[in-house]
Amino acid sequence: MKRLIAVLLVGLMLLSISSQAGWDMFWDKEVGIVVVDQNLLDGTTRLFATDKTTGDLYQYGGTPNSWTKVSGPAKSFVSTGEGLYKLSLDGTKTSRYIGPNNWEIIPGGAALTLIGGGNKLYSTKSPNGDLYEFTGAGFKKIGEPGKTFVAGGCKDCWNEAFGFVYKIATDGKSVWRYPKGSGGDSVKWTEIGGPATSIYAGSSPQSVFAVEPGTGAIWRYKDGITWEQIGYSGKMWAIDVIGKATNQGPETLYGLIPSGNDIYRWEGQPDPDDWTKIDTTELNKPLQKIYAGGGQLYAVAKAGRLWKYVP
Repeated sequence: MKRLIAVLLVGLMLLSISSQAGWDMFWDKEVGIVVVDQNLLDGTTRLFATDKTTGDLYQYGGTPNSWTKVSGPAKSFVSTGEGLYKLSLDGTKTSRYIGPNNWEIIPGGAALTLIGGGNKLYSTKSPNGDLYEFTGAGFKKIGEPGKTFVAGGCKDCWNEAFGFVYKIATDGKSVWRYPKGSGGDSVKWTEIGGPATSIYAGSSPQSVFAVEPGTGAIWRYKDGITWEQIGYSGKMWAIDVIGKATNQGPETLYGLIPSGNDIYRWEGQPDPDDWTKIDTTELNKPLQKIYAGGGQLYAVAKAGRLWKYVP
């Protein structure tokens, strides 16, 4: 990151191995994407996943392999922290999930992509990919195009004064943030660092993480344009975001190493070696993806099956 010296190391270093734990297979079907729909207001969590073959969306019913189809294929599905939304395959409609196969079309929902987080829904729109914020009655432009947009969660998500949406500039050289709920009026985007290839947003301004080009190392935002390295390279990262009903301690950051063979949990210190290895011996490797939310960690194993971590 800007103004900091990169440490060119590859792979997460082992600090300590977690106590013996296990994993439960949640779905004996090859999954496509997984959406952990954590409500930041009441703390409830719903788990959704798509069938990779058909693209249909299913909701988890509470016991392994208990899933209910709730939608046909869509271009994307996202959770905002207060609800689940989908973008139609042709990009002309955005809908909010009410119940199985019951979706409410929201106004002005034509989009290129959807972004959710911090109790807010955002979209990028044609022709340039500008960013828009959903106001409840429609979408209002709040920003220019970016390479990536991410919306952060927040402990005070019921309060419009808290939370940010972040973007990486189209050239990847800078990271910017914008206060949610500002409606595009008089509030400017603020540069907070860069360069970066991807960003992950947690529940506070200091719970923003970016991946450094070249090394793949992960850095945490401090203030101004200052960042600190907290880990080495990873295949992907996942944050268990804190909401109003789970207002205890910082959220949890997990990392999947580049080989996909191990998952680590960050212990919160500005030290690249301060990570604890999660036992994944019973999973088929390499792991494809990891997800987190509602106090839970999920992994998609080599064959595409979805597993839940049981500490």
